[in-house]
Amino acid sequence: MKKQNIVLVGFKGCGKTRFGQAIAKATNLPFADLDLEVEFSLGEKINSFVEKHGWQVFREVEQRVTHDFCRNFSGILATGGGTIENSKNFQNLKKTGTFVFLNPNFSEVKKYLLSQEGKDKTPRLNPDIPFSQEIDQMWEQRKGIYSASSETELNPDLKGDLTKEATKMAETLKPLLPTVPPSKRVAIFSSSNGTTFQGLLDAKERGRIPNAELCLFITDKKDSGSLQQAKKAKITSIEVLEPKKDQNREDYDRQLINVLREHNPDLILLAGWMRILSPLYCEQFGQITLNVHPSLLPQFAGLKGDEVHQKVLEYEERYTGCTIHRVSKDVDEGETVLQRKVLVEENDSVDTLRKKVQKQEILGFCEILEKR
Repeated sequence: MKKQNIVLVGFKGCGKTRFGQAIAKATNLPFADLDLEVEFSLGEKINSFVEKHGWQVFREVEQRVTHDFCRNFSGILATGGGTIENSKNFQNLKKTGTFVFLNPNFSEVKKYLLSQEGKDKTPRLNPDIPFSQEIDQMWEQRKGIYSASSETELNPDLKGDLTKEATKMAETLKPLLPTVPPSKRVAIFSSSNGTTFQGLLDAKERGRIPNAELCLFITDKKDSGSLQQAKKAKITSIEVLEPKKDQNREDYDRQLINVLREHNPDLILLAGWMRILSPLYCEQFGQITLNVHPSLLPQFAGLKGDEVHQKVLEYEERYTGCTIHRVSKDVDEGETVLQRKVLVEENDSVDTLRKKVQKQEILGFCEILEKR
């Protein structure tokens, strides 16, 4: 029976990320690397985090991220070398994923890892023995887990042509692959510095949302940071629609409507769009326009950005997060499409909450683009 994920397991250096990205590209499926997604959650590289907090704390974060991807992702998922040694990770991944053991010639893997000694800053698991011996010990410890847990084993050639190797593996996996998400033409509206927009661009670059064609970018501010990001990303069509003096909301929105009719997007995402859309706009494009609000609506509806985070702290809320909803003529009252929440910790501030919630906004939009 097909499951929603192909979970690539295997030893460090076996090519899970490289081959996983190539297989995803060959099959038009989303790709995610759990190590990269953990770094996104942490806001820093794994090596620096482990140096500060140790492996146990890292594994706890990895477990939370893995659980999230088990529920909300569908595609090719590359795990870290030790991910499935955690029993909860293993159980969660098994519920929604088909395990595939990526097992190239071990001598080639070891040769590569030894060549990286001193370059890879990740703290070693057993620094009291020579690195070569540590590699052998870890391989003996883990290879049985990889093999016993997997439904399929693939043996790519690390020295072979990447595209050819990926094509062969994709053909082998064909009966197991999840459904390819439909392609979508996506328009982005943004007035802001573009943190969420940049997160979407980065996710697309990593292969998370390959089916999303960012066909149109609209801003109402010629000096917005998001405009510079759109230019750098070479978005197909970019429109700067600054409101004219004394222009009313409906007249401005008629400009938006005309541009949208010309480009005919399947979905419109408001990523830091600071203008309230008129009933005229909502009647015509409200069903395909999704706004993100930095709270768990209906809490703190009508407030913006840091105003929300300040209220969360003042009210001593245990959880906060974001709500993605369809736009409607009544502000923040459109149909909820998705909510993602985060824990409010004792040492949180407005700044830390903003960063936490913005990450959930990015992940929420990715989830919607991937599945709907």
